[in-house]
Amino acid sequence: MKKIFVSSITLLLAFISISSAQQWLDTHTYPVTENKEQLRNVFLRSALLNSGSTVFINDVAGGESRGFVEKNGKLYFVNRTSNNNPGHIAQIFEVDGSTGDLLNTYDLPAAAYNGLTFSANDIAIDDAGNIFISNMVTTSGELRITYINPTQSPMEWETLLSTTVNGRFETFDVYGDLKNGNGFILVPKSSSNIIHRYNVTGGVANTTAQEITISALFPDPPPSAVTGFGQSARIQIISNDRFYLDGAFRNPTLYNMSGNPVDGFQNNIALAPTSITPKPDNPADRRGGPTGVTEFTLNGKHYLIVASANTDFVTPQQFDLFQFKDDNKNFSDMTFMYRFPNAGMGRTSNGIASISNVQIINDGSKDKARIYIYSFRNGYGIYDLMTDVAEEPGSEYDWLAAPAIFVEGDMASIVGTGSNTFVKFFVNGTEVEFTNGIADLSGLSGDISLRATSANASQVIRLKIRR
Repeated sequence: MKKIFVSSITLLLAFISISSAQQWLDTHTYPVTENKEQLRNVFLRSALLNSGSTVFINDVAGGESRGFVEKNGKLYFVNRTSNNNPGHIAQIFEVDGSTGDLLNTYDLPAAAYNGLTFSANDIAIDDAGNIFISNMVTTSGELRITYINPTQSPMEWETLLSTTVNGRFETFDVYGDLKNGNGFILVPKSSSNIIHRYNVTGGVANTTAQEITISALFPDPPPSAVTGFGQSARIQIISNDRFYLDGAFRNPTLYNMSGNPVDGFQNNIALAPTSITPKPDNPADRRGGPTGVTEFTLNGKHYLIVASANTDFVTPQQFDLFQFKDDNKNFSDMTFMYRFPNAGMGRTSNGIASISNVQIINDGSKDKARIYIYSFRNGYGIYDLMTDVAEEPGSEYDWLAAPAIFVEGDMASIVGTGSNTFVKFFVNGTEVEFTNGIADLSGLSGDISLRATSANASQVIRLKIRR
Protein backbone atom coordinates (compact mmCIF):
# COMPACT_ATOMS: atom_id res chain seq x y z
CA MET A 1 0.00 0.00 0.00
CA LYS A 2 1.25 3.45 -0.88
CA LYS A 3 1.52 5.79 2.06
CA ILE A 4 1.55 9.56 2.07
CA PHE A 5 3.95 11.11 4.56
CA VAL A 6 3.00 14.69 5.35
CA SER A 7 5.49 17.03 7.00
CA SER A 8 4.36 19.62 9.50
CA ILE A 9 4.94 22.33 6.89
CA THR A 10 2.82 20.49 4.32
CA LEU A 11 0.11 19.88 6.88
CA LEU A 12 -0.15 23.60 7.47
CA LEU A 13 -0.82 24.03 3.75
CA ALA A 14 -3.77 21.68 4.11
CA PHE A 15 -5.59 23.78 6.63
CA ILE A 16 -8.54 25.88 5.63
CA SER A 17 -8.09 29.42 4.37
CA ILE A 18 -11.09 31.64 5.01
CA SER A 19 -11.73 35.03 3.48
CA SER A 20 -12.57 37.95 5.72
CA ALA A 21 -16.13 38.10 4.34
CA GLN A 22 -19.09 36.87 6.36
CA GLN A 23 -19.27 33.06 6.20
CA TRP A 24 -22.88 31.99 5.76
CA LEU A 25 -22.66 28.41 7.05
CA ASP A 26 -24.08 26.04 9.61
CA THR A 27 -20.76 24.66 10.87
CA HIS A 28 -22.34 21.84 12.86
CA THR A 29 -21.38 18.31 11.77
CA TYR A 30 -24.55 16.22 11.65
CA PRO A 31 -23.88 12.59 12.60
CA VAL A 32 -24.09 9.78 10.09
CA THR A 33 -27.18 7.65 10.82
CA GLU A 34 -27.08 3.89 11.24
CA ASN A 35 -28.49 3.72 7.69
CA LYS A 36 -25.46 5.73 6.44
CA GLU A 37 -27.38 8.95 5.81
CA GLN A 38 -26.05 12.37 6.63
CA LEU A 39 -27.30 15.93 6.50
CA ARG A 40 -24.70 18.46 5.33
CA ASN A 41 -24.98 22.22 5.13
CA VAL A 42 -24.15 23.99 1.89
CA PHE A 43 -25.24 27.53 2.79
CA LEU A 44 -27.07 29.25 5.64
CA ARG A 45 -27.90 32.91 5.84
CA SER A 46 -29.76 33.44 9.08
CA ALA A 47 -30.67 36.24 11.45
CA LEU A 48 -28.49 34.62 14.11
CA LEU A 49 -25.50 34.78 11.75
CA ASN A 50 -26.52 38.33 10.87
CA SER A 51 -25.99 39.62 14.42
CA GLY A 52 -29.66 38.99 15.14
CA SER A 53 -30.84 41.35 12.41
CA THR A 54 -33.67 40.61 9.99
CA VAL A 55 -32.64 38.91 6.75
CA PHE A 56 -33.94 40.38 3.50
CA ILE A 57 -33.27 38.39 0.34
CA ASN A 58 -32.07 41.46 -1.58
CA ASP A 59 -30.64 43.26 1.47
CA VAL A 60 -33.28 45.99 1.16
CA ALA A 61 -35.33 46.51 4.31
CA GLY A 62 -39.10 46.53 4.06
CA GLY A 63 -39.65 43.66 1.66
CA GLU A 64 -42.25 41.00 2.38
CA SER A 65 -41.00 37.70 0.94
CA ARG A 66 -43.51 35.14 2.12
CA GLY A 67 -42.90 32.17 -0.13
CA PHE A 68 -40.53 30.51 -2.58
CA VAL A 69 -40.32 27.62 -5.04
CA GLU A 70 -37.44 25.69 -6.62
CA LYS A 71 -37.06 25.17 -10.37
CA ASN A 72 -34.03 23.73 -12.15
CA GLY A 73 -31.74 24.40 -9.22
CA LYS A 74 -32.82 28.00 -8.75
CA LEU A 75 -35.04 29.48 -6.05
CA TYR A 76 -37.75 31.99 -6.84
CA PHE A 77 -38.91 34.15 -3.93
CA VAL A 78 -42.04 36.23 -4.28
CA ASN A 79 -41.75 39.71 -2.76
CA ARG A 80 -43.85 42.81 -2.27
CA THR A 81 -42.97 46.09 -0.63
CA SER A 82 -46.34 47.25 0.68
CA ASN A 83 -50.08 46.92 0.19
CA ASN A 84 -50.63 50.35 -1.35
CA ASN A 85 -51.93 50.42 -4.89
CA PRO A 86 -50.73 52.20 -6.98
CA GLY A 87 -47.15 52.67 -5.85
CA HIS A 88 -46.17 49.32 -4.41
CA ILE A 89 -43.68 46.98 -6.03
CA ALA A 90 -44.09 43.27 -6.68
CA GLN A 91 -40.95 41.31 -7.46
CA ILE A 92 -39.42 37.89 -7.94
CA PHE A 93 -35.95 37.20 -6.53
CA GLU A 94 -33.94 34.51 -8.33
CA VAL A 95 -31.40 32.81 -6.04
CA ASP A 96 -28.70 30.27 -6.95
CA GLY A 97 -29.67 26.96 -5.36
CA SER A 98 -26.07 25.85 -4.94
CA THR A 99 -24.53 29.01 -3.44
CA GLY A 100 -27.41 31.05 -2.03
CA ASP A 101 -26.38 34.05 -4.10
CA LEU A 102 -28.99 36.47 -5.43
CA LEU A 103 -28.82 36.19 -9.23
CA ASN A 104 -31.59 38.45 -10.50
CA THR A 105 -34.49 40.63 -9.43
CA TYR A 106 -37.51 40.65 -11.73
CA ASP A 107 -40.16 43.34 -11.42
CA LEU A 108 -43.67 42.10 -12.11
CA PRO A 109 -45.54 44.16 -14.71
CA ALA A 110 -48.00 46.49 -12.98
CA ALA A 111 -50.81 45.16 -15.19
CA ALA A 112 -50.39 41.76 -13.55
CA TYR A 113 -51.49 43.08 -10.16
CA ASN A 114 -53.43 46.27 -10.82
CA GLY A 115 -56.37 46.63 -8.47
CA LEU A 116 -54.98 44.23 -5.89
CA THR A 117 -53.76 44.83 -2.36
CA PHE A 118 -51.11 42.56 -0.84
CA SER A 119 -50.13 41.39 -4.32
CA ALA A 120 -47.35 38.82 -4.80
CA ASN A 121 -48.07 37.29 -1.41
CA ASP A 122 -47.43 33.61 -2.22
CA ILE A 123 -45.93 31.47 -4.96
CA ALA A 124 -46.39 27.85 -6.12
CA ILE A 125 -45.15 25.56 -8.90
CA ASP A 126 -47.20 22.85 -10.61
CA ASP A 127 -46.10 19.38 -11.73
CA ALA A 128 -45.24 20.71 -15.19
CA GLY A 129 -42.90 23.35 -13.78
CA ASN A 130 -45.24 26.32 -14.29
CA ILE A 131 -44.90 29.05 -11.66
CA PHE A 132 -47.90 30.91 -10.22
CA ILE A 133 -48.30 33.77 -7.75
CA SER A 134 -51.27 34.97 -5.72
CA ASN A 135 -52.32 37.99 -3.75
CA MET A 136 -53.67 38.01 -0.20
CA VAL A 137 -57.27 38.87 0.63
CA THR A 138 -57.74 40.01 4.23
CA THR A 139 -61.52 40.44 4.49
CA SER A 140 -63.16 40.25 1.06
CA GLY A 141 -62.24 41.02 -2.52
CA GLU A 142 -60.55 39.59 -5.60
CA LEU A 143 -58.34 36.53 -5.28
CA ARG A 144 -56.12 36.39 -8.32
CA ILE A 145 -53.74 33.58 -9.26
CA THR A 146 -51.38 34.43 -12.09
CA TYR A 147 -49.02 32.36 -14.21
CA ILE A 148 -45.59 33.97 -14.62
CA ASN A 149 -42.38 33.20 -16.47
CA PRO A 150 -39.94 35.50 -14.67
CA THR A 151 -36.91 34.68 -16.82
CA GLN A 152 -38.57 35.70 -20.07
CA SER A 153 -38.07 39.31 -21.16
CA PRO A 154 -40.49 40.99 -21.04
CA MET A 155 -41.96 38.81 -18.31
CA GLU A 156 -44.69 36.51 -19.58
CA TRP A 157 -47.79 36.45 -17.39
CA GLU A 158 -51.42 35.37 -17.64
CA THR A 159 -54.27 35.38 -15.13
CA LEU A 160 -55.36 31.83 -14.36
CA LEU A 161 -57.99 32.54 -11.70
CA SER A 162 -59.85 35.72 -10.78
CA THR A 163 -62.67 35.26 -8.31
CA THR A 164 -64.29 37.13 -5.43
CA VAL A 165 -63.91 35.65 -1.96
CA ASN A 166 -65.07 36.55 1.52
CA GLY A 167 -62.64 35.99 4.38
CA ARG A 168 -58.87 35.89 4.68
CA PHE A 169 -56.91 33.93 2.05
CA GLU A 170 -53.09 33.97 2.22
CA THR A 171 -51.50 30.86 0.70
CA PHE A 172 -52.19 28.26 -1.98
CA ASP A 173 -50.86 25.13 -3.67
CA VAL A 174 -51.32 23.66 -7.15
CA TYR A 175 -51.45 20.21 -8.73
CA GLY A 176 -51.24 18.98 -12.32
CA ASP A 177 -50.47 21.08 -15.41
CA LEU A 178 -52.48 24.25 -14.87
CA LYS A 179 -51.18 26.18 -17.85
CA ASN A 180 -51.85 23.68 -20.63
CA GLY A 181 -53.70 20.78 -19.05
CA ASN A 182 -55.77 19.74 -16.07
CA GLY A 183 -55.38 20.02 -12.33
CA PHE A 184 -56.61 21.97 -9.34
CA ILE A 185 -55.78 24.70 -6.85
CA LEU A 186 -56.22 24.47 -3.07
CA VAL A 187 -56.59 27.71 -1.07
CA PRO A 188 -57.11 27.53 2.72
CA LYS A 189 -59.41 30.09 4.31
CA SER A 190 -57.58 31.44 7.36
CA SER A 191 -59.03 30.97 10.85
CA SER A 192 -61.52 28.38 9.64
CA ASN A 193 -61.72 24.71 8.73
CA ILE A 194 -62.52 25.43 5.06
CA ILE A 195 -60.35 24.90 1.98
CA HIS A 196 -61.41 26.16 -1.45
CA ARG A 197 -60.72 23.87 -4.40
CA TYR A 198 -60.71 25.35 -7.91
CA ASN A 199 -60.61 22.80 -10.73
CA VAL A 200 -58.65 23.56 -13.90
CA THR A 201 -59.49 21.98 -17.25
CA GLY A 202 -57.47 22.60 -20.38
CA GLY A 203 -55.68 25.48 -18.69
CA VAL A 204 -58.95 27.21 -17.74
CA ALA A 205 -59.92 27.57 -14.08
CA ASN A 206 -63.46 27.17 -12.80
CA THR A 207 -64.07 30.29 -10.72
CA THR A 208 -66.63 28.52 -8.52
CA ALA A 209 -64.94 26.89 -5.54
CA GLN A 210 -65.68 23.46 -4.18
CA GLU A 211 -65.52 23.70 -0.39
CA ILE A 212 -63.56 21.07 1.52
CA THR A 213 -64.46 21.01 5.20
CA ILE A 214 -61.69 19.74 7.48
CA SER A 215 -63.39 17.36 9.88
CA ALA A 216 -60.69 17.27 12.58
CA LEU A 217 -57.61 19.28 13.57
CA PHE A 218 -54.80 18.14 15.87
CA PRO A 219 -54.13 18.80 18.65
CA ASP A 220 -57.59 19.77 19.76
CA PRO A 221 -57.82 21.99 21.68
CA PRO A 222 -54.67 23.70 20.36
CA PRO A 223 -51.93 24.78 22.82
CA SER A 224 -52.68 28.44 22.07
CA ALA A 225 -55.91 30.22 21.25
CA VAL A 226 -56.64 29.89 17.54
CA THR A 227 -59.76 29.52 15.40
CA GLY A 228 -59.73 26.60 13.00
CA PHE A 229 -56.28 26.13 11.51
CA GLY A 230 -55.41 29.77 12.21
CA GLN A 231 -53.65 32.14 9.84
CA SER A 232 -51.04 31.35 7.20
CA ALA A 233 -51.87 27.65 6.97
CA ARG A 234 -49.68 25.78 4.47
CA ILE A 235 -50.73 22.99 2.12
CA GLN A 236 -48.61 20.46 0.25
CA ILE A 237 -50.55 18.43 -2.32
CA ILE A 238 -48.98 15.00 -2.77
CA SER A 239 -51.53 13.27 -5.02
CA ASN A 240 -54.91 13.69 -6.67
CA ASP A 241 -56.57 12.69 -3.38
CA ARG A 242 -54.08 13.57 -0.62
CA PHE A 243 -52.67 16.76 0.83
CA TYR A 244 -50.87 17.89 3.96
CA LEU A 245 -52.29 20.79 5.96
CA ASP A 246 -50.17 22.54 8.58
CA GLY A 247 -52.03 25.19 10.56
CA ALA A 248 -50.92 27.64 13.22
CA PHE A 249 -50.44 25.86 16.57
CA ARG A 250 -51.64 22.65 14.91
CA ASN A 251 -49.60 19.64 13.85
CA PRO A 252 -49.11 18.77 10.16
CA THR A 253 -51.79 16.28 9.13
CA LEU A 254 -52.46 14.29 5.96
CA TYR A 255 -56.03 14.63 4.64
CA ASN A 256 -58.08 13.26 1.77
CA MET A 257 -60.14 15.47 -0.53
CA SER A 258 -63.18 14.88 1.64
CA GLY A 259 -61.40 16.69 4.47
CA ASN A 260 -60.96 13.59 6.61
CA PRO A 261 -57.63 12.91 8.35
CA VAL A 262 -55.67 10.01 6.90
CA ASP A 263 -52.59 10.15 9.14
CA GLY A 264 -50.49 12.60 11.07
CA PHE A 265 -48.66 13.37 14.29
CA GLN A 266 -51.78 12.47 16.24
CA ASN A 267 -50.49 8.93 15.68
CA ASN A 268 -47.00 9.76 16.95
CA ILE A 269 -47.40 12.52 19.50
CA ALA A 270 -43.85 12.19 20.84
CA LEU A 271 -42.44 13.49 17.54
CA ALA A 272 -44.99 16.27 17.03
CA PRO A 273 -43.84 19.92 16.79
CA THR A 274 -46.13 20.75 19.70
CA SER A 275 -44.19 18.23 21.83
CA ILE A 276 -40.89 20.09 21.57
CA THR A 277 -39.38 21.02 24.91
CA PRO A 278 -40.22 24.69 25.50
CA LYS A 279 -38.12 27.40 27.07
CA PRO A 280 -37.42 26.75 30.77
CA ASP A 281 -38.98 30.08 31.73
CA ASN A 282 -42.21 29.28 29.88
CA PRO A 283 -42.97 25.56 30.33
CA ALA A 284 -46.55 25.95 29.11
CA ASP A 285 -45.46 27.15 25.66
CA ARG A 286 -45.89 24.13 23.38
CA ARG A 287 -46.98 25.86 20.22
CA GLY A 288 -44.41 24.26 17.94
CA GLY A 289 -43.15 25.91 14.80
CA PRO A 290 -44.85 28.10 12.21
CA THR A 291 -46.49 26.40 9.26
CA GLY A 292 -44.64 24.39 6.61
CA VAL A 293 -44.42 20.71 5.58
CA THR A 294 -42.74 18.81 2.72
CA GLU A 295 -42.76 15.10 1.86
CA PHE A 296 -40.19 13.66 -0.56
CA THR A 297 -38.61 10.40 -1.73
CA LEU A 298 -34.87 9.74 -2.07
CA ASN A 299 -33.33 6.49 -3.34
CA GLY A 300 -36.48 4.52 -2.53
CA LYS A 301 -36.95 5.91 0.99
CA HIS A 302 -39.57 8.42 2.10
CA TYR A 303 -38.96 11.50 4.23
CA LEU A 304 -40.87 14.38 5.81
CA ILE A 305 -39.74 17.91 6.76
CA VAL A 306 -41.78 20.09 9.11
CA ALA A 307 -41.24 23.46 10.75
CA SER A 308 -40.59 22.60 14.40
CA ALA A 309 -39.19 24.95 17.08
CA ASN A 310 -40.76 28.40 17.12
CA THR A 311 -38.87 31.69 17.16
CA ASP A 312 -39.11 32.09 20.94
CA PHE A 313 -37.75 28.67 21.90
CA VAL A 314 -34.30 28.13 23.40
CA THR A 315 -33.00 27.23 19.94
CA PRO A 316 -35.18 29.42 17.74
CA GLN A 317 -36.67 28.54 14.38
CA GLN A 318 -35.71 25.04 13.29
CA PHE A 319 -36.93 22.28 11.00
CA ASP A 320 -37.28 18.56 11.72
CA LEU A 321 -36.42 15.79 9.26
CA PHE A 322 -38.10 12.40 9.62
CA GLN A 323 -37.93 9.11 7.78
CA PHE A 324 -40.89 6.82 7.15
CA LYS A 325 -40.27 3.13 7.81
CA ASP A 326 -41.50 1.85 4.44
CA ASP A 327 -43.74 2.56 1.46
CA ASN A 328 -46.81 2.66 3.69
CA LYS A 329 -45.53 5.99 5.09
CA ASN A 330 -47.22 5.57 8.45
CA PHE A 331 -46.59 8.24 11.07
CA SER A 332 -46.80 5.64 13.84
CA ASP A 333 -43.46 4.06 12.92
CA MET A 334 -41.79 7.17 11.54
CA THR A 335 -38.36 7.99 13.02
CA PHE A 336 -36.72 11.31 13.84
CA MET A 337 -33.44 12.05 12.01
CA TYR A 338 -32.30 15.65 12.40
CA ARG A 339 -33.34 19.03 13.79
CA PHE A 340 -31.68 21.83 11.86
CA PRO A 341 -30.09 24.35 11.68
CA ASN A 342 -28.33 23.21 14.82
CA ALA A 343 -28.23 26.71 16.35
CA GLY A 344 -31.59 27.75 14.87
CA MET A 345 -32.24 30.63 12.49
CA GLY A 346 -33.43 33.60 14.49
CA ARG A 347 -35.84 35.23 16.91
CA THR A 348 -37.44 37.74 14.55
CA SER A 349 -41.19 37.35 15.02
CA ASN A 350 -42.54 34.97 12.38
CA GLY A 351 -46.12 33.79 12.28
CA ILE A 352 -46.17 33.60 8.52
CA ALA A 353 -43.88 31.13 6.82
CA SER A 354 -41.31 28.46 7.52
CA ILE A 355 -41.15 26.69 4.20
CA SER A 356 -39.05 23.90 2.73
CA ASN A 357 -38.56 22.66 -0.82
CA VAL A 358 -36.59 19.64 -2.03
CA GLN A 359 -34.70 19.01 -5.26
CA ILE A 360 -33.43 15.52 -6.06
CA ILE A 361 -29.96 15.71 -7.64
CA ASN A 362 -28.01 12.88 -9.24
CA ASP A 363 -24.79 12.42 -7.30
CA GLY A 364 -22.95 9.60 -9.06
CA SER A 365 -24.45 6.20 -8.38
CA LYS A 366 -26.91 7.59 -5.83
CA ASP A 367 -29.16 10.64 -5.77
CA LYS A 368 -29.00 13.24 -3.03
CA ALA A 369 -31.76 15.50 -1.76
CA ARG A 370 -31.00 19.20 -1.81
CA ILE A 371 -33.16 20.71 0.92
CA TYR A 372 -33.99 24.40 0.79
CA ILE A 373 -35.40 26.06 3.90
CA TYR A 374 -36.81 29.54 4.40
CA SER A 375 -38.00 31.28 7.52
CA PHE A 376 -39.68 34.62 6.93
CA ARG A 377 -37.35 37.39 8.15
CA ASN A 378 -35.01 34.84 9.76
CA GLY A 379 -33.18 33.66 6.67
CA TYR A 380 -32.76 30.80 4.23
CA GLY A 381 -30.47 27.81 3.87
CA ILE A 382 -29.38 24.94 1.66
CA TYR A 383 -28.67 21.42 2.94
CA ASP A 384 -27.86 18.11 1.26
CA LEU A 385 -29.19 14.80 2.53
CA MET A 386 -26.74 12.11 1.43
CA THR A 387 -27.15 8.33 1.48
CA ASP A 388 -24.51 5.57 1.62
CA VAL A 389 -22.16 7.94 3.42
CA ALA A 390 -18.83 6.53 4.52
CA GLU A 391 -18.02 7.22 8.14
CA GLU A 392 -15.44 9.95 8.54
CA PRO A 393 -12.08 8.98 10.04
CA GLY A 394 -12.44 8.82 13.78
CA SER A 395 -11.81 11.21 16.61
CA GLU A 396 -8.06 11.01 16.08
CA TYR A 397 -8.50 14.13 13.92
CA ASP A 398 -10.31 16.18 16.51
CA TRP A 399 -7.04 17.91 17.36
CA LEU A 400 -7.05 19.70 14.01
CA ALA A 401 -7.61 23.43 14.34
CA ALA A 402 -9.54 23.37 11.04
CA PRO A 403 -10.60 20.80 8.44
CA ALA A 404 -7.80 19.28 6.36
CA ILE A 405 -7.33 17.03 3.33
CA PHE A 406 -6.53 13.45 4.32
CA VAL A 407 -4.93 11.02 1.84
CA GLU A 408 -4.80 7.29 2.42
CA GLY A 409 -3.89 4.97 -0.43
CA ASP A 410 -5.76 6.09 -3.52
CA MET A 411 -8.45 7.98 -1.63
CA ALA A 412 -8.58 11.62 -0.54
CA SER A 413 -11.15 12.94 1.93
CA ILE A 414 -11.72 15.88 4.28
CA VAL A 415 -11.33 15.37 8.02
CA GLY A 416 -11.85 17.48 11.10
CA THR A 417 -14.74 19.48 12.50
CA GLY A 418 -16.69 21.21 9.74
CA SER A 419 -15.41 18.88 7.02
CA ASN A 420 -18.91 18.49 5.60
CA THR A 421 -18.75 22.12 4.45
CA PHE A 422 -16.46 21.11 1.56
CA VAL A 423 -18.40 19.75 -1.40
CA LYS A 424 -16.08 20.31 -4.38
CA PHE A 425 -12.67 18.73 -5.01
CA PHE A 426 -9.96 19.63 -7.52
CA VAL A 427 -6.86 17.71 -8.62
CA ASN A 428 -4.16 19.73 -10.37
CA GLY A 429 -6.71 22.47 -10.97
CA THR A 430 -9.40 20.23 -12.49
CA GLU A 431 -12.62 19.46 -10.62
CA VAL A 432 -13.09 15.71 -10.07
CA GLU A 433 -15.92 13.55 -8.81
CA PHE A 434 -16.33 13.89 -5.05
CA THR A 435 -18.89 11.24 -4.18
CA ASN A 436 -19.79 10.76 -0.52
CA GLY A 437 -16.90 13.01 0.43
CA ILE A 438 -14.18 10.91 -1.27
CA ALA A 439 -12.03 11.66 -4.31
CA ASP A 440 -10.25 8.85 -6.18
CA LEU A 441 -6.53 9.46 -6.87
CA SER A 442 -5.92 6.17 -8.66
CA GLY A 443 -3.35 6.34 -11.45
CA LEU A 444 -1.85 9.64 -10.34
CA SER A 445 1.85 10.01 -9.59
CA GLY A 446 4.47 12.69 -9.14
CA ASP A 447 3.68 16.10 -7.65
CA ILE A 448 -0.08 16.51 -7.16
CA SER A 449 -1.97 19.64 -6.07
CA LEU A 450 -5.22 18.98 -4.21
CA ARG A 451 -7.89 21.57 -3.41
CA ALA A 452 -11.28 21.35 -1.72
CA THR A 453 -13.82 24.17 -1.56
CA SER A 454 -17.21 24.99 -0.12
CA ALA A 455 -20.08 25.35 -2.59
CA ASN A 456 -19.45 29.05 -3.23
CA ALA A 457 -15.64 28.73 -2.92
CA SER A 458 -15.54 31.07 0.08
CA GLN A 459 -13.61 28.40 2.01
CA VAL A 460 -10.65 26.56 0.54
CA ILE A 461 -8.27 23.80 1.64
CA ARG A 462 -5.07 23.07 -0.28
CA LEU A 463 -2.57 20.24 -0.08
CA LYS A 464 0.44 19.29 -2.18
CA ILE A 465 1.61 15.68 -2.16
CA ARG A 466 4.08 13.47 -4.02
CA ARG A 467 3.25 9.87 -4.99
